[in-house]
Amino acid sequence: MMIHLKSYNVSAVAALALLLITPLLHGQAPATVKLNLPPGVEKLCSIPFEKDARRPTRVQDDALSCLQDVAARLKSSADHKLVLVGVADPVKDHEGTDKGKERDAQDMSGLDTRYDDIAAYRAVNAKAYLVKWLGISSERLIPTTNESRKGQDVAFYLVPADADFLHNYLNTTRTNEDPCTVKPCYDPREESLDPQPRAKILAPGKPASSTKSTTSSIRKGTQHEN
Repeated sequence: MMIHLKSYNVSAVAALALLLITPLLHGQAPATVKLNLPPGVEKLCSIPFEKDARRPTRVQDDALSCLQDVAARLKSSADHKLVLVGVADPVKDHEGTDKGKERDAQDMSGLDTRYDDIAAYRAVNAKAYLVKWLGISSERLIPTTNESRKGQDVAFYLVPADADFLHNYLNTTRTNEDPCTVKPCYDPREESLDPQPRAKILAPGKPASSTKSTTSSIRKGTQHEN
């Protein structure tokens, strides 16, 4: 039996192939499909990580507005949690570098982060900022990564309150943060990431503060929502 392909099907396949191949010919990452949001999930905003090539996982100063909006929304939506989705770009984030390959311990400086850890550190660091400086309970923030999308950002999604470590509504990849604050916790034998320290971002026009950035309050669980 002969199978006859309809012309529009062939054209659709050709168009998809061209969409995926063309960026590679120009040294770019292939196009990716956005997350399909299920009912009850809302994307709030996203923060970029493209300005500091030396510290690609450091929360940038221009992230403050989005972070403040996210914190305000969480404080007014007690029946919701937040899923943070970090991504990395194999071209712009220099996948082929040797960073971190000679290091056994975690990279708390942000200057020697392995490419494979960049997306996860971005999500964990963004969570740490919301907890330490904006007073959000760590149990409500679920850091994840999305390997199917390429970029240099963390996106924030408001999700129903029953979301947890195993079920985050987006089917993005779970991130093992240290300490574990989203239940059920991962196997303690698995690798995990501590947030890299970050000073408080000052709003434009405000004087510098002498407050030092540490992660001790996160570890002790002393930060609570206002």
